[in-house]
Amino acid sequence: MFSHAQNSEFKVYNNGLIYSENAVGKLKHIVDSLNLKFKVCEIDKKFHSRLQAKAHYVALDKGKMSAAKNDIGANISFEDFRKKYPKAVCDENLLLTRAVYTDYDGKEITEFNDLEIGKNSGHSIAFRDAKIQQSGNWIYAYQTKSEDASESLEAFYLTEKLQSKPLPLKYSRMIQYADCLVDTTAQVFMDNVKQTGRRFYDTIPNKADAFNAYVENVLKRPVFDFAKFDILLGMDTINFEDPAKKVKLTKKQRAARETKEKKVAEEFSAFEETSKRWESTRLFRIDSLKQANADFMPMLKEAYDEIYVSHASNDNFEELVGIYISAESALELKRNRRVIGGCSMDNSPRLHAFKIALLSAETTKWEIFLRAHLDIMNDRFDRVSDGSWAVGARETYIKELEVLDINVADLILGISLRIENPSQNHYFGSINRIGRALAESHNNIQIETSILDMIADDELDDLNRVMMYFLFDNYNYHLKDRNRKEQNFEKIKIAVSKMPAYVYSKIDLSKN
Repeated sequence: MFSHAQNSEFKVYNNGLIYSENAVGKLKHIVDSLNLKFKVCEIDKKFHSRLQAKAHYVALDKGKMSAAKNDIGANISFEDFRKKYPKAVCDENLLLTRAVYTDYDGKEITEFNDLEIGKNSGHSIAFRDAKIQQSGNWIYAYQTKSEDASESLEAFYLTEKLQSKPLPLKYSRMIQYADCLVDTTAQVFMDNVKQTGRRFYDTIPNKADAFNAYVENVLKRPVFDFAKFDILLGMDTINFEDPAKKVKLTKKQRAARETKEKKVAEEFSAFEETSKRWESTRLFRIDSLKQANADFMPMLKEAYDEIYVSHASNDNFEELVGIYISAESALELKRNRRVIGGCSMDNSPRLHAFKIALLSAETTKWEIFLRAHLDIMNDRFDRVSDGSWAVGARETYIKELEVLDINVADLILGISLRIENPSQNHYFGSINRIGRALAESHNNIQIETSILDMIADDELDDLNRVMMYFLFDNYNYHLKDRNRKEQNFEKIKIAVSKMPAYVYSKIDLSKN
């Protein structure tokens, strides 16, 4: 039994959570075991910060760029470069970091970028296949003039050597706790996962398609003639005002269009109501169909066998597999396809992840459950576009983690710290999404204190101190209590004042 919370993104059970009381009980038992295991284990890995250094940035897109490139190759000093090339854009005293990752083409990318602190918009230079252009203190990228690009030069001048700093033990323990809970040997999706979604024109195998059609035909699924919308739009060429000619519609034309619009709107509204009623009884009627037709289960199993091989499935079919074959089988089908969002407002990737998390909870597949749930909380999905205006409707569901007796503070901070030597498949959280999640937490006082302490801690590397500042700033932005926000603003000013001067001087402490 479940109820719908008002404006809820997912179904909400009577316990106020998106997972049933039974599933939560099973998961809590696993968390209890993991917490006990973590308490007695010794830290077996020392974590180090990402490579970082103080640096200056220069960019040149006009003038003697070839000569400037040669000077950089000869390791000219930053001061001499500025004097010799006064037209160069220069940003000084930046926090430069290095990251290595693999792009969509499987190529290794080494990227150097400075953090966007205060008014600094951030700069980035990336190299493929470790082909880094470096000379002395300079890391640079020179683009020759071509049909597709103008000549350009940009570079970072390092005022100190790139280095990685060991993290204090208490922070390493946070990362280890995160790795203990978020199984680093597991992944949500199977290897060779099939990409699906609105833009992939998904098809399913013949037997599964025939089975879905059979069910919908017998149950008389409501249909709507969407061609009526096309007909209505086709009236545009006759009845709409032409902006170029400034021709106005006659009263008769306007009346005809309004009548057509009203009729189509009424028909579509009736269709929506009929569809809701049909959906509300669909599973009950399917169960009756199964009882009445001896061929129902053989047809379903044959379709499942075919779809299991192709990995081309869909939600409706997987739902029936979960009910009539097994939840484990439905989970495996879902893990064999990744849903790609068609636009910012396309919520299908999150719904898919939620169903994976739900099935994982019901079948106590903890290693899959937590990663899927964290993906939902961090909104970590592939989309064709993902405008910030669409993100607001997506919840973070941190309370589902808190009710499981997880040490949420250590887990959240453990996936927020940026390190050079993570365990393979370590989960890195999104600072923006985590900040919002913490604002929805019931136990955020402890986390507030921990983050502020980390910002002020001179034993922690500069990059992670800045990341904690970003985290706290984002968290405070999403708080609804104005008095609390005011108090936190004063606290963050004190913590930030203890950061290195070159970082502190760039942080904008004006109130939003």
